[in-house]
Amino acid sequence: MKPSQRMHGLVQHINAVAQQLGLDMLTVKKEYIFRTWVTISAPLTYAVFGVYWGFLEARRHWLEGIKSSIMLGGLVSGSAKLLTILLRHTPIRDLLHFIIKISVDYEQRGVDFIHALNFGIDRVYKIQRIIFVGYSITFLIMLLMPLVLLFYKGIRITVMPYEIPGLSIDSNIGYGLTYLQHTIPEVVGGIGFYLGDMLVLLALNQIQTFADIFQLKATALNDALERKEQSRYVCSVGEYKDFNIQALLMDLINWHQLFVDYCELVEKIYDNLIAAQVFAASVSIVICLCVNLNEFDLISAIFFLVSAYSMSVYCIVGTQIEFAYDQVYQTVSCLSWHELSCEQRKLYMMMLQRAQNMKIIILLGITPLSLGTALQASELDFCFGNLLAKNNI
Repeated sequence: MKPSQRMHGLVQHINAVAQQLGLDMLTVKKEYIFRTWVTISAPLTYAVFGVYWGFLEARRHWLEGIKSSIMLGGLVSGSAKLLTILLRHTPIRDLLHFIIKISVDYEQRGVDFIHALNFGIDRVYKIQRIIFVGYSITFLIMLLMPLVLLFYKGIRITVMPYEIPGLSIDSNIGYGLTYLQHTIPEVVGGIGFYLGDMLVLLALNQIQTFADIFQLKATALNDALERKEQSRYVCSVGEYKDFNIQALLMDLINWHQLFVDYCELVEKIYDNLIAAQVFAASVSIVICLCVNLNEFDLISAIFFLVSAYSMSVYCIVGTQIEFAYDQVYQTVSCLSWHELSCEQRKLYMMMLQRAQNMKIIILLGITPLSLGTALQASELDFCFGNLLAKNNI
């Protein structure tokens, strides 16, 4: 398959997932249908019942109050993803169409560009399989474990960490209705998490693909500059060969400008979503650690894995983006600039200056999106959770 066909299929897959939630990402006009309102109601119901139940439990014991808030981080990150999709529907749709257009244009430029595009798409598919398997396993366990414990041991636990006022889980009808109500936000949340992650990670991974295309263009320019240098040894006095350097240089500069604009656009669209995802996951890790260091709790242990897993994926991709920025800078620095004319060197210096000052993704203006941030957050989470558990406060 051509890279454009593969990319179009990937975007269609993401849109099919969005349509399950009533969120068509490729439509021109955003419409609110029944499934859209069900999706919107999922975080609202959890916020209402979860906060109310958490307040009641906290009055009995502080640990019970913390147990009821273990999915608060999921509520924050899920709400951020939903609001981003609803409020920034048009720029997200335009971004998806732009990504497809780049694949269509550059698959016609030769085998090297096709390989770069396919390599980028393979990278997205690998991440897609990782997050799909991870979310599927964890959310299925959270849904099925209460049923397993009920049928085999007679233990009644809820899917979500709250009970509905007026419905007692000690009765069969009350437990059944509670389980059905919990299933709705659980399923919507699982699909929504997957959808939000795919939209963000697809956009972020294209930065690496664009960096690979930039390197191919720079290689073509460098080859022309080297041929110009070699021609001086064989050409007659006064003979001049251009080797199409001006066109290759302008093509490289234009692509670098597109690269910079794309990076800024992605950050502008998804900055709040990424920050909410990482910090909410960090808070969830603290809460789950605090609960499990006092006593083992199955739901919080599973949600701990979900939170740590999602935060790690984002931070690893953030580190790969930093490598892509370094790749672009190294590529620009290694050009044979001394073979350029004076006017061409001025253009080259402007591009070099932009490459030296690439704007990395900063979470709430505090810390960069990188694996180092994930490690620091994990260390702080463990220390803080251990402190709460030891002091029993």
